[in-house]
Amino acid sequence: MKLKVGIIICDNAPKWQPLLEPIVKRCFYREGDEIRYFRAIDGDLPSLERTADLDAIICLGSAKSAYENEPWMLQLCEFFKTVASTKLKLYGSCFGHQLINRAFGGVVAKNAERGFVFGADEIKIDFPEDLAETEISKILQKGSSLRMLQSHGDEVVSLGEGARLLGSSARCKNEIVLVRDNILTMQCHPDLTPELMMMNIWPALTGRGAIDPADKEKIEAEMAELDTDKCLDILRAFLESPMKKI
Repeated sequence: MKLKVGIIICDNAPKWQPLLEPIVKRCFYREGDEIRYFRAIDGDLPSLERTADLDAIICLGSAKSAYENEPWMLQLCEFFKTVASTKLKLYGSCFGHQLINRAFGGVVAKNAERGFVFGADEIKIDFPEDLAETEISKILQKGSSLRMLQSHGDEVVSLGEGARLLGSSARCKNEIVLVRDNILTMQCHPDLTPELMMMNIWPALTGRGAIDPADKEKIEAEMAELDTDKCLDILRAFLESPMKKI
């Protein structure tokens, strides 16, 4: 199934700019798809009018914190609310996950207990029985798990009304959330690779003391075996499939 997909860019750090399109093509593009970019951080914001011909919207990560009140963030929150009543699918990863949940009443804060989370974690899939016969249950198998990359200093500490928790890890309770029937979010990073994380994120974290450089070998071992492709298949199935109202 060919999709028209809008990608919301929320980070303008120079080190990421040459990598954005290759990341999108590797993770979110299938042959025949059309991709459109919205550089929200630079003021190029989506609206219902500008996305009327799209099938899906994907909101990517950022070094920003989703609890900040920069105008573009607040405008994105308002846009996300309007998406809930449309046929558009909306997916958010990391910062996107946090900002979307904030828009629907969730609370985002610093990681309270574990500092900066960097490496890989096993996410255990579970959800309420009333979702057992819905499309999401066919896409995410209850009792299964996903080993995924993690890089975040903030997290969604509580969900808004109507949001449903679908997956948790040892270092983050609210890992995968069905915010509305057409809105799915994940704290993890199906968009990154261990090589990208060590090249573009590790130096900054160790440089400011957020992570102990002595942990490098342990973290690299964590990232050795991942379920990234499986997670991307799950995401694609969500973007292509009809969802039962929740």
